[in-house]
Amino acid sequence: MHNLLSKTVKEKYSVLKVFFLVLLFFGANVFLSFSTDSYSTLSAGFHTAAQDMLERNGRPIIALIYKLHSLSGLPGISFYYISSGLALLFLGIAVWLYQKLLARYSLPENIRILLAFASIANIYIIEYFMFIEKCGFMLAILFNVIAVQCICGFFERKNTHPCNVFLLCAVLAMTLAVFTYQGTVALFVVLSIPFAFYHAKNFREYVCNIISIGVCYAVPVLLAFAAFKWVFNGTRLQTDFNLLANLKEFFGGLWMCNMETFDIFPHYIFLLAVLLILAAAVISARGTDKPAFLEKLHILVLFAAACVFPAATILQGSGWWTPRTVYPLASIAGVLAINSFINHPIQPDSTASVCIAKRVSIAVIAVLLVVQYFGFTRLYIDKYKLNALDESRCCYVGQAISEYEETSGIEIRKIAFYTDAESAIPTYPHLYSHTGDLICSSFNQSWSDLSALNYYLGTNYEKVDPVEKYDIYFSEKNWDHLSQGQLIFDGDTLHLCIY
Repeated sequence: MHNLLSKTVKEKYSVLKVFFLVLLFFGANVFLSFSTDSYSTLSAGFHTAAQDMLERNGRPIIALIYKLHSLSGLPGISFYYISSGLALLFLGIAVWLYQKLLARYSLPENIRILLAFASIANIYIIEYFMFIEKCGFMLAILFNVIAVQCICGFFERKNTHPCNVFLLCAVLAMTLAVFTYQGTVALFVVLSIPFAFYHAKNFREYVCNIISIGVCYAVPVLLAFAAFKWVFNGTRLQTDFNLLANLKEFFGGLWMCNMETFDIFPHYIFLLAVLLILAAAVISARGTDKPAFLEKLHILVLFAAACVFPAATILQGSGWWTPRTVYPLASIAGVLAINSFINHPIQPDSTASVCIAKRVSIAVIAVLLVVQYFGFTRLYIDKYKLNALDESRCCYVGQAISEYEETSGIEIRKIAFYTDAESAIPTYPHLYSHTGDLICSSFNQSWSDLSALNYYLGTNYEKVDPVEKYDIYFSEKNWDHLSQGQLIFDGDTLHLCIY
C-alpha cells in the first residue's frame, strides 16, 4: 500500500501536465454544440441511434454506450456532457500511458509528454470532438495505445514463452478499437514502428517486428471486414472496390492533406514542419551502430505506414477525405521526433549537430502545437457561431410558420426541402469553410435539416418529397442570404428552399 501511494505521488506531476494540455486544447468542447449527426441522433433517440450505430456503422461498442444511455432514462442532451467528460478522460489516459511507455526509453518527462501529446492529440483529432459520440472515438484511441504497450511488451520479451500473451493482448486491444471506431486503427501502426526498430538487432529481427505489428493490425481489420460482409448491413466498408480509381484519389488527396491540412493550419506549415523534423532525424541518425541501409529502410517504412495505413479507407473505397478518416496521418511529426529520441539518443560523444537537431525537433513540435491551439480555438468559435446561425434560421422559419397558421387557420404538418440554382453552401460567410465535415450547417445535410428544425422549434414536422413545380421554381433563383421568398406555404406543407 505504501509503495502504491509512493508511485501515485511520484506520477502526479506527469498526470497534471498531461491533463493540463488536454483541458487547454479540448476543454472548450464541454460547452454544448452540434454536428449535423447530433441533431439526427437526438431526434431519433439513443435506442434507435444504437441500432444504427451497430447495423449500419459496425461500431458495437459505441452502440452499447448509446444503449446504456437510453436505458438510464437520462435526458438525451445529457449524453453530450457525459460524452465530453469521458472523451477528455480517455484522451488524457491515452497520452499519459504513451508518455509512460516512452519513459522506459529514457526520455525526459517534459519531452515525452510533449511528443506523446503531439502524436496522439494531433491536428486531425479535432473533428472527433465535433461529434456527440466523441467519447467512443477517444476510447478507440485509448485501445490503440494499450495495443502499442502490449506490442512493446512482446518485443521486450520475444525470446521468452510468455511473450505470446502480449501479442494476443495487442490483437485483443486492436479488435476492441476496430469495433469501437474503425478510423483510428492505423494509429497503432504509426505509434509502434519506432519501437520495432529499437528492439531489432539486425534486418531479420526488424522484419519480424514489423510483421508482428502487421498481424496485430490485420487480424482485427479482417474480422471487421468479415463482419461487414456477413453480419452488419451497412455501407461503411466496401467489400467491392476499384483499386485503380482509388489509388488516383489516394495520391491526390494525400498531397492535399499534408499541404492544406483542411485549412486547420496555414498552408504548407505542416508539410514544412515534417520536412524539418525529418532532416533533424537524418542528422541524428549519424553514427548509429545499426547498418545504414536498415536505418534508411526504417525511415521509409515509417513514412509509408504513416501515409498508407491512415488512408486505408480511401484506398478501399469506403471513406472520403476528412480529418477523422485520416487522423493518424498527422501523427507523423510527433512520431518522427519520437523515433529520433529513442533510437538515436544523445550520447556523451554526440556531435554538436546531433544535439542541435534534437533541439530543432522539439522546437518545431512546440511551434506546431502553438499553431494548433489557435487553429482549434478558431474552429471552436466558428462552430458555436454556426450553431447560433442555424438556430436563428430555424426561429425565422418557425416565426413564418406561426404567422401563416394564425392568418390561414391551417396547421403546418409537413416540410419539403429544396435548393436554389447553386448548391447550398455548407456554412455561413466569414466562418471556417472547407470541403469536409468539420463545420457544416444542419441545413446542408438531408439527415439533419428537419431534425434541426424540430429540435429548436420543439415540433414534430414530417419530411416529404419535393414537388416538381416548386423544384423548378427554386432552381431558377440564386439567393445569398435568408429571404421570405425561400418559404412557400401550400395547405399543410411548407416548401423551404435552402440557399
